Amino acid sequence: MMLKDIETLLKELKAEYRLIDTKDIIFRAEFLDKCKMNYCGRYNRSWSCPPAIGDIGALDEKVLSYPKAVLFQTISLLEDNYDVDGMDAALRNMSKIALKLNIMLNEKKADFMILSAGTCQICDKCTYPENPCRHPDLLQIPMEALGIDVGDLSGKYNLKYYNGSNTVTYFSLCCFREN
Repeated sequence: MMLKDIETLLKELKAEYRLIDTKDIIFRAEFLDKCKMNYCGRYNRSWSCPPAIGDIGALDEKVLSYPKAVLFQTISLLEDNYDVDGMDAALRNMSKIALKLNIMLNEKKADFMILSAGTCQICDKCTYPENPCRHPDLLQIPMEALGIDVGDLSGKYNLKYYNGSNTVTYFSLCCFREN
């Protein structure tokens, strides 16, 4: 039943998706190392990123404890390959899709975990580290922060990681357990 609800919402929001087995997820230390090197500028600056998210190994184990997940993507057109505003807008759109899915599953009291594309975008300014997270039940942890090899995973399930010039593709993951 939960899968049907997830699929219905993702179809409404025009996100492409695939049902996956979590055992197919590969965690790569080198991806996590890039996170720790602060490639995106959010390391130690957000409740959704390391080190604030805690024990990465425990989070990896939590992901793998779910038998199934839905990998979903958005593909957005850009004015050109350097359209940073377009990339940011596309990332915000993916964040909104993940948030809507999170809210729906919370309302259903579902057993799930959503990992997003990039850092959490719910608040305009994160309260980290001065104050607690305003929305811990909606917090969006990036797949990259756990070292998930999104390129490998998307390839296994026939979702293109690169969709051509003047496009940007973002992925998120919803791990779940049927009630």
